[in-house]
Amino acid sequence: MSGSKRPRLRVFLDSSVLIAGAMSSRGASYALLRLAEVDLIDARISPEVREETIRNLRAKAPAALPFLNVLLSEAFPGVAEVPDEAIRAAAQSAHPKDVLILAAATAQACRYLVTLNERDFWPDSDLIQVIRPGEMIKVIREQVDRAGQA
Repeated sequence: MSGSKRPRLRVFLDSSVLIAGAMSSRGASYALLRLAEVDLIDARISPEVREETIRNLRAKAPAALPFLNVLLSEAFPGVAEVPDEAIRAAAQSAHPKDVLILAAATAQACRYLVTLNERDFWPDSDLIQVIRPGEMIKVIREQVDRAGQA
């Protein structure tokens, strides 16, 4: 095996994915969180995603907060603020409540925005692909298979 490290896939995780993954150790959302935790994917979030996830888990599943806190500190130690120009650019491609999410994903140069709420986003697919967690796992598997054949 060569010493070169393959670039990791950069994905943005919406709060719906973090919430689902923190609440259940089954499913694609949890798998994506674990892949981020062990640094196999370059998963990104925003301050808004962090706050929304904590707020929702506090209300719906407080027992999941310890796992989430560890995950946030290890897999997502720093989250960048979203530039105003990214917000303006995203305004026509997302539901008003989700403009900041799309803006954060594009500002961080993510190729995929992973969400359980695809209908809230409609960006140009050349800019970013909006995808469900299960589909993201398929994309990752395909990349692993291709890398194994190289």
